[in-house]
Amino acid sequence: MQIILVRHGRPGHSAARWSTPAGMKSWVERYNSASVVATERPEALRQLAGSVGVVLCSSLMRCVESRAYLSCECGHEPEPLFAEAHLPYPDWAYPLMPSRFWRITFRTAWFLGFASHTEPVSESKKRASAAADKLIELAETHGSVLLMGHKIMNALIATQLRRRGWRGPALPLLSGYWHPSRYSKPS
Repeated sequence: MQIILVRHGRPGHSAARWSTPAGMKSWVERYNSASVVATERPEALRQLAGSVGVVLCSSLMRCVESRAYLSCECGHEPEPLFAEAHLPYPDWAYPLMPSRFWRITFRTAWFLGFASHTEPVSESKKRASAAADKLIELAETHGSVLLMGHKIMNALIATQLRRRGWRGPALPLLSGYWHPSRYSKPS
């Protein structure tokens, strides 16, 4: 049995390089609505998707588009269960700082319990546990599953898979887009 977690393709996101904390709301909205860069379609991943039993994806557009680029038979609807844990942000109108600084700061704060305008990390972990259960069930039925997912949610799902005895990297490849991380369970 095998479960493959893949981060979606790179969004064509051209948001402001600088933002206030409250301005991160529109940064996140633009990121969520950005289309995936169509010229970056890895052939090896397309072939991998064609060889697995089931291909699933998050309900967010960047995952739906990324899965469509794989040109595979996808009998399952996009699933909100696999959606990214969104970035929190406070309603402060200042200071103006690089957006990257706020992304790192607010994601770190989210892991420490700050969840303004998004679900708390505890809820995301519960969702990741339910997602791992669903992926395992489908892997047991079909032998292999590929999930077109997100950076943080894939990492949370990977943690749940490893807790259930699946072998694979402690964290999926988080550095780039389109990268598969494989998890297997001995029979």
